[in-house]
Amino acid sequence: MLFKDIIKYKEEEIKNLKRIKIKRKKKVLNVIEFLRKRPIIAEIKKASPSKGDINLNIKVEKRAKYYEKYGAGAISVLTDKKFFRGSFDDLKKVSESVNLPVLCKDFIISKVQIENAYNCGADFILLIVSILNDKMLDYLVNFIRDLKLRILFEIHNYDDFFRIKKFCPEIIGVNSRNFNTMEIEKKRAKEILKKLNGDFLKIAESGMETKKDIEDFKNAGADAFLIGTSLMKTKNLKEKFEEFYSCL
Repeated sequence: MLFKDIIKYKEEEIKNLKRIKIKRKKKVLNVIEFLRKRPIIAEIKKASPSKGDINLNIKVEKRAKYYEKYGAGAISVLTDKKFFRGSFDDLKKVSESVNLPVLCKDFIISKVQIENAYNCGADFILLIVSILNDKMLDYLVNFIRDLKLRILFEIHNYDDFFRIKKFCPEIIGVNSRNFNTMEIEKKRAKEILKKLNGDFLKIAESGMETKKDIEDFKNAGADAFLIGTSLMKTKNLKEKFEEFYSCL
């Protein structure tokens, strides 16, 4: 599955996406404060286009509570249904199960997605800079901030960084995955991290499986780490967190 095909499908999907009319139950949490103390964003990811099915039978509330118990500073929830087997219901369940900030991770291209994320308890929203033109980026950033949510700006190259500087970003994520090939390119991501200078939190995303991966990204300048597949597949979650935190 090519990335452009995913976006094409998402553009069609949102035409029929309905607003979730529920009342948000919790106040918005400051993810930056949490990640300064516990710099791991642990992800609920049942499947992915590159890995296929990862853990379809996971009970998201239970896994979220374990993430919180073992040291996550925030939890990322995939809400895309077709490619990641996620949902806004998963987001709602996780948000109501833990006292941690929750990230809505999806291919965000519309206001209704953000409204649903807010209503279901998200505290910050992922925006993939490369899939948004300047007009849409401006619109979505302003809308998210009007809701008092924070934004994780995901970049894939240094040009993306220049496009978002005007927003005075608080959190920037560098994704190791090449969306043209869907391959992990850790070297490229580390090179981008090393170039980023500013008063913002730098997040390493994708491809972290071992303690050495964490060490390498930390040395490249990452302040925090978004980890999905390795946490979803491990048979000993406690030991995996201990391994990652042993070098932080």
